[in-house]
Amino acid sequence: MIGKSLRERWELGQIEPDEAALVLKEQLASQAKPLVEVRAQDPRMIACLVVRADKPALRVCRGLGFEMKPGGTAVFGLLGTDAAGLFAQLPDHQRAWLEAACGPRETKVLLVARGGLALLSLETSEGKLSVTAVR
Repeated sequence: MIGKSLRERWELGQIEPDEAALVLKEQLASQAKPLVEVRAQDPRMIACLVVRADKPALRVCRGLGFEMKPGGTAVFGLLGTDAAGLFAQLPDHQRAWLEAACGPRETKVLLVARGGLALLSLETSEGKLSVTAVR
């Protein structure tokens, strides 16, 4: 990490939307059930998916009261309003998206992976699943 500022080492950046969608799709085989279970609790819930936790992800999890092993993958839920407040570095439109309730066949996902974060929407329609990144 020589040559990187503390901010670059410890803060989560943004994951490119296409890359984020790919990571989420790869995780669906093992994580779909816990993601949907979070959403089933309340339409205001955001499913937080941490994939192969690195140092910035571990720091975020610790700040939220969750202990994770380096390299671990986990799903936990946050109310959208809480997530919007915790991730104040996000643009206004993304924080507003977090605060809004999920649609009837939607699960909102806050992905923490590869040193960054991304917001994604999982929706089912006519038996098909679509993954959309919130830009």
